[in-house]
Amino acid sequence: LLRRRGRVPGLRLRIGGSKTPADEVYVAGLLERLCAEGLADAVEVYPNLDRDQKIAFLQSLTVLSVPPNYGESFGLYVIEAWAAGVPVAQPNEAAFPELLDDSGAGVLWEPVGPEALADAVEPLLADPALARAMGARGRARVLERFTVEHMARGCLEVFHQAREIQP
Repeated sequence: LLRRRGRVPGLRLRIGGSKTPADEVYVAGLLERLCAEGLADAVEVYPNLDRDQKIAFLQSLTVLSVPPNYGESFGLYVIEAWAAGVPVAQPNEAAFPELLDDSGAGVLWEPVGPEALADAVEPLLADPALARAMGARGRARVLERFTVEHMARGCLEVFHQAREIQP
């Protein structure tokens, strides 16, 4: 849809993540569909990245979107994208509204079809300064709330509370 609209020159789709042998048929089917649409030259696939490759992959993005097929309980990839300074476009469901309302580091879209996702992503792709500002807010939020130290303090607080309610 975005390529057909033609408002974002040089648009590329980068797909990254784990790919098991069980995923081969699914991924091949997606790539066939993209080829049938004449988009093979605009798609790059990066399966099974190690940590350094994943960081480089995320840093190469303008925006990250992972539209899950189920109610995501958290979405670690959102935090990983923010840590890399990349804004996200996620469906307005599950944990995503809470994360994005709290951070201002991305946009929500109603999961009613591909047009809604394209409409949400296009302003970020068309305005790199906006995308960078949102990504910077995400990175700041990660450094503030999603560090090992913050997690350790939270765990200690839960342990102390649990100890207080013991008979």
